[in-house]
Amino acid sequence: AALAWVPGGAPACPALCTCYVSPPTVSCQANNFSSVPAGLPPGARRLFLQNNVIGALRAGTFGPSTVTLWLYSNNISSIQPGTFRHLPALEELDLGDNPHLRVLAPDTFHGLRRLQALHLYRCQLASLPSAIFRGLHSLQYLYLQENGLLYLQDDLFADLANLSHLFLHGNRVRVLSEGVFRGLPSLDRLLLHANRLAALPGDPLAALPALQFLRLNANPWACDCRARPLWAWFRRTRVSSSPVTCASPPHRRGTDLRHL
Repeated sequence: AALAWVPGGAPACPALCTCYVSPPTVSCQANNFSSVPAGLPPGARRLFLQNNVIGALRAGTFGPSTVTLWLYSNNISSIQPGTFRHLPALEELDLGDNPHLRVLAPDTFHGLRRLQALHLYRCQLASLPSAIFRGLHSLQYLYLQENGLLYLQDDLFADLANLSHLFLHGNRVRVLSEGVFRGLPSLDRLLLHANRLAALPGDPLAALPALQFLRLNANPWACDCRARPLWAWFRRTRVSSSPVTCASPPHRRGTDLRHL
């Protein structure tokens, strides 16, 4: 039986959901909900709505006490402006595996000053608005893998001074500009494998003083003169890295760029 924490015998738990007292939790996952159920208790801190068929998110749905919000593996295709605006306590937001999402408004996440983890993997996001991560000063984990992203603009991550993990693998990025990783002094782990990178012109990795672990494998690396900046970067850092296997020219195919 569901355990209600709302005083006065008010109907505390939406139908087909389970509610727990400590911490105040509403669990509605895997119930074939096509929209967020009505009557979510306003004091809920954890909302589990994953594995449904929810198609749209609307402003005013989630209460200001929400700390953890799981919405992964739904059918979300639209997020109304302001949906997350009045969630000052939110620390984890999982929107992953919503392949119909495709486009995010620039202010979707504005105001989430306490957000520590943002999951946007497998959402078919071919591009991201320049201001999408603005003001997310507490963010530590950002999951953008397997989206089909084609490019990442300069200063996209510039406000994320506390970010430690950035997952960008399984996209279609061909080029990284020199300013793409500006503003990431705490980044420890960067996953860029399984993209379409052939070279890193300039020195985009030089902006990452705290980097410890880097994955660049499964990219079509060109080990000609274009490889020199990346080769030189490996010479002067102690970052732990995956192999960086050359795809061209033919006489270097299969060689590790780091050991040229």
